[in-house]
Amino acid sequence: MNCSRFLLPLALLFAVPATAQNPAGASDPLPGLLRERSNLTRQYAAASAQRHSLFGNKPSKKDLQEVVDALQGIVDKDQQIVDVLNQTAHAAQTAAQHYSTAATQLENTGRGDRNLTAQRLAEVENELANTQQREKQQLAHQRDLTDEVAEAKQGRLVRDVLIAGLAVGCAGLLLARRRRK
Repeated sequence: MNCSRFLLPLALLFAVPATAQNPAGASDPLPGLLRERSNLTRQYAAASAQRHSLFGNKPSKKDLQEVVDALQGIVDKDQQIVDVLNQTAHAAQTAAQHYSTAATQLENTGRGDRNLTAQRLAEVENELANTQQREKQQLAHQRDLTDEVAEAKQGRLVRDVLIAGLAVGCAGLLLARRRRK
């Protein structure tokens, strides 16, 4: 199997979470923004509770301006929070796309590896079948050669017996001829 085809998507898979969680490399600003908003909300509550009017228990113009300023601060802080949430959502979407891409690459790599393995297995099975066929042919050839050797030994035995018989016959003829002389 090709290791680089497997390691690249795996490296992407582990590299993406770090960039998705902290795209700029800074700490998460959301808790700080929420604390600031909480402070602004307390300031608003304090400003709206003030009653410095000359006419009794009504807010003065300065009190109302402090309320408006506190509300504007809350709205501005809310906008910053929404911006951070949008950035986080965008980073999460980017991470999801990276995960999807990495998963697709892993799936394709896995499929390719399975196909390569199946192909290699088929080649090995064919090679094994060919080896078994050659082994059967060699065994048949060996049996044929063994049979030929047995026939040759049988033929040699017959030849040796014939030679011995002829030698005895020749010797008998020589003796018979000598006796006749």
